Amino acid sequence: MSIAETIDGAGVAQLTALIRRGELGAVELAERRLADIEGRAARTNAFVTVDREGALAQAREADRALARGLPLGPLHGVPIAVKDNVLTAGLGSSAASAVLADAPLQGEAPLVARLRRAGAIVLAKTNMHEWAYGATNKGSHHGPTRNPWDPLAITGGSSGGSAACVADGLLPLAIGTDTGGSIRIPAAACGISGIKPGTGRVEGEGVLPLAWSFDAAGPMARSAEDLWLGLDAMWPGAAGDSSRHAAQFREARGRARLRIGVLVGEGFETASDVGRAFEAALEVFGQRGSELVPVPVRGMAAVFAAWKAIMYAEASTFHRPLMHDRARHYAPDVRALLHAGESVSAVDYLAAQQFRGAFCAAFARDMAGLDALALPTLPVTAPPLAESRIEFAGRTTTVQDAMTAMPCLANFTGLPAVSLPCGFGDTGLPVGLTLIGHPGGEFALLGLAAAFQDDTAWHAMRPGHAMAMGQEEGTHVR
Repeated sequence: MSIAETIDGAGVAQLTALIRRGELGAVELAERRLADIEGRAARTNAFVTVDREGALAQAREADRALARGLPLGPLHGVPIAVKDNVLTAGLGSSAASAVLADAPLQGEAPLVARLRRAGAIVLAKTNMHEWAYGATNKGSHHGPTRNPWDPLAITGGSSGGSAACVADGLLPLAIGTDTGGSIRIPAAACGISGIKPGTGRVEGEGVLPLAWSFDAAGPMARSAEDLWLGLDAMWPGAAGDSSRHAAQFREARGRARLRIGVLVGEGFETASDVGRAFEAALEVFGQRGSELVPVPVRGMAAVFAAWKAIMYAEASTFHRPLMHDRARHYAPDVRALLHAGESVSAVDYLAAQQFRGAFCAAFARDMAGLDALALPTLPVTAPPLAESRIEFAGRTTTVQDAMTAMPCLANFTGLPAVSLPCGFGDTGLPVGLTLIGHPGGEFALLGLAAAFQDDTAWHAMRPGHAMAMGQEEGTHVR
């Protein structure tokens, strides 16, 4: 295999190893990624800004550091992209909105600064649903993002650009944000991996908020191993944390006999093709000797309603000054949601928060004795861009509600959750599996995810390559 072929199929761990061994220069890698973006990015519309000169300057500095024998970070020379609602030095951030198009916000989020210190090269800002307030990625000032598996399908949102650029092989790692599934929804729809850390575990400074009760930022990549490297690099903490994270990840990855709770009940219905892929994914855990334990969840409709009430109220509170001055610059769907949030009363908001506290306490009791919880990430594969409503499991709902109804559970409870590709639906579009972990258990959760991927090949598939790899729906490889 040529170095060019190796680069195209490589993830974060492989690329850093090639760079450290001197088999690949950071400039060479950046130039190849920039050339691919120039030639292919238009088909997905994944980016809002590409910083060619800045990326090459960072890459030249990375090569000089290696030549001088200086200490190297865990992401040394790896090109990444950052969602457009995360402040990034040298690249203005507008949350893909016309509201900020003429005056993008400047500065740098601490999580981006840590990624740079780890050696990452910030190459681009990614497209998103405006202000992170939508699950389709159709609502962007820069136009919709298109799914690499099918340009007529949505990527899911709001981190759709981050998912699309990773799925299309343009970059190995991208940063997204997640308030009701905005990392995991597009990860599932585009066939990649993505993790939402627990609420508050990665600080939100420098990240434009949607709803502070639920917001989280996290990495998106092809594999759980790359998510571990990305999350560790962006994690706040003291020296020695990386070693502890690595130990948690490796210990969990090596465990065979787990107790996996499978969420069941009203609110977890799926289309039949998604259900088949999910059941096949559960069999992988069973074949590893794990115990699958049904966990009935009551009140998902109330969870969804309370999540909406809290999100609506908090989003409208943040946007109130901008809406007063620049309401006409908002996309119609986002403006409508912000107006809806203005009608949420203080009594309704506090009642939703009170319900949240009681539900989370009960949910924690349900998780006792389990290593993780499993559920489908989405009830359907990526719907067409042209559709606003969808039918599955005998009911019809909006695409927005279908995309968020299950993912919002992890935001509502504040727990870490990872989405992993686990097969394909009847139309050839990816299906996602979600694992929810315990409070503070992000790196152990990623270890469990990596163990699943040690026994499967879904995460290695790329648009146009799935059938060439000889994989069929529902199969797995050891």
